[in-house]
Amino acid sequence: MTEAIEATRAWFAVFFAVHAVETPRDAVCMELKRRHCEQVMAEARQLALALDLAPHLVSLATIAGLCHDVGRFPQYQQYKTFSDAQSVNHGLLGARALTRHGGLAGLAPRDRALVRLAVVVHNRRTLPPALTFGRDPAALVLARIVRDADKIDIVRIMLDHYTNPGDKDEVVFLGLPDRPEQFNPAIIADIEAGKIGNYTHMASINDFALLLLSWINDMAFPWTRQQFFARGHVRELFAQLPDLPQLAAFETRYCERFAPKSA
Repeated sequence: MTEAIEATRAWFAVFFAVHAVETPRDAVCMELKRRHCEQVMAEARQLALALDLAPHLVSLATIAGLCHDVGRFPQYQQYKTFSDAQSVNHGLLGARALTRHGGLAGLAPRDRALVRLAVVVHNRRTLPPALTFGRDPAALVLARIVRDADKIDIVRIMLDHYTNPGDKDEVVFLGLPDRPEQFNPAIIADIEAGKIGNYTHMASINDFALLLLSWINDMAFPWTRQQFFARGHVRELFAQLPDLPQLAAFETRYCERFAPKSA
């Protein structure tokens, strides 16, 4: 499978290059997603290895991680946004691109189907019922790996942008305003109900931090949840929120509920 991984990486590089954009500002946005794909590839591989999966499935997780966001390139080139609500579903767009442009030509038919399915569902709010994945247990495992790897790297990206001085990037923050004292308690209610936050509840960049914290309810593997805490992501996300008693109390409840227990 090493040759298949290298062939996919070569295809990915060409696919990215042909989606050139006109301005330096747009080039920065595209590069952000190119690097994200590379990072999710690494995260997916690391998670698959931590799960002690068979080498073949580790390779498929690596390829799916790289390809999961290829739909972002034509999406941004045409619409100048990463908001699916304002453009198109980038998961579906990516799966179509892989099919139409031979992105998985080095894989067997079953493996191509597994990777495409992981790409299609990686950006769903929740995974569809398991029956959607047919009788192939590898399909659900692969989809969950890509979703977890995607989440852990998106949090890294967002924290980089939260901590950068100056105005918040409108594309990265989906046009949300910076209202320092404002947050939506509905997202906290979602988290405490065991749900992931609803994008429609976001009205400020504080709400985006809460939404990212809600993702722990959709992380499929203990490894991912452990990394969420071990890398300092939880602490840093709470640090972006206003210093208010109700948020401090929520942080305590959150950590008591979700922090990995020491052996």
